[in-house]
Amino acid sequence: MPAYVVHGFRWPRSAIRIHIILNNIDDAAAEYIVSPGTSVSLLQSLRDLYPNLMKALPNLRFVEQYDPADVSASALSQPFAFVADKVETCRLSVDIGEVMGQGVATDGWGALVELRDQLAPGEKVGWWVVCNGDEQRPKPPGGSEHSDEKGNEEFPAKKSRGKLKKLLSKG
Repeated sequence: MPAYVVHGFRWPRSAIRIHIILNNIDDAAAEYIVSPGTSVSLLQSLRDLYPNLMKALPNLRFVEQYDPADVSASALSQPFAFVADKVETCRLSVDIGEVMGQGVATDGWGALVELRDQLAPGEKVGWWVVCNGDEQRPKPPGGSEHSDEKGNEEFPAKKSRGKLKKLLSKG
């Protein structure tokens, strides 16, 4: 099971869902944002929304935590994913002090804090160890990247997005 030492912040799953809906990112699955199509779509969305910040974050990645041995219903949708500007894979061991000692660029740090303020206000920017036992999760049988194991589409029809946008704008 690979583990990662990451510098970044946690992005709550509920905020990921809202971001995907409000920005009409049809190619994104909120429940597992490291899948290739979702990752590319989300990164493009962030480049479109925050071009100056993203210039300072050229290596931005998403990292998920996942334990394939956990078969509970809650294991399929973790409460958050990580948005990271530095990711170090740890196969057997890694010198945490050395990784952290490499630090991050000052402009990158500032950009990451600003991005965090946009996506996940109040979350801590820092160093995390994240385990993911199955980064290449297969698509559900008979489903798409956006459907669950029963083939139910993750996203409601586009007209439901409009209802959600209206609801959110009233608040």
